Amino acid sequence: MRELAKACEMSSGALYHYFGSKEEILYSIINSATSQQAGSIEDYANKLTTVGPTRALIELMRKFYEWHDNNQDITLFAYQETKNLPGNAQQSIFDSEARISTVFEKLLTRGIEEGEFNIDDPRLIAHDIVVLGHAWALRRWHLRKHWTFKTYVKEQTDAILRTVTLDKNTGAASRQRKESSK
Repeated sequence: MRELAKACEMSSGALYHYFGSKEEILYSIINSATSQQAGSIEDYANKLTTVGPTRALIELMRKFYEWHDNNQDITLFAYQETKNLPGNAQQSIFDSEARISTVFEKLLTRGIEEGEFNIDDPRLIAHDIVVLGHAWALRRWHLRKHWTFKTYVKEQTDAILRTVTLDKNTGAASRQRKESSK
């Protein structure tokens, strides 16, 4: 706290006026970023409601991955430091992350309902999309050796689309196998 107060050019007492502990500072930083990110993704998803599910998924994934490209350090910081927060603060961070997954899950569900996607568990695919976005920030040291940001987004988006896109022939066979296994 002394080092932080010095970096902020204030006394430790003044810093303690705003934050009671190091954990409160960590929480403030991480919560601000994750809440802002969740709100940004929710707002962007709302703008895509008139766009078909496939186009909306492409655009939303791009936007989500761009956020992580622009905020790589906070993504890494959140992964490293959330474990040091008390349980209720951790849960608040997890809730913001869940909001993001829910946005993707709703979009994937809409794609199923509109006949564009053929997946059994949109929640799992939503989770995969989120993890792939985080991976750009978390594994940047390795990924940048092989892909630019643009190619990473394209390759990951194409992979997700191959996973979710309805193939009339395999989709029907898949549904028949699923029905017969019940």
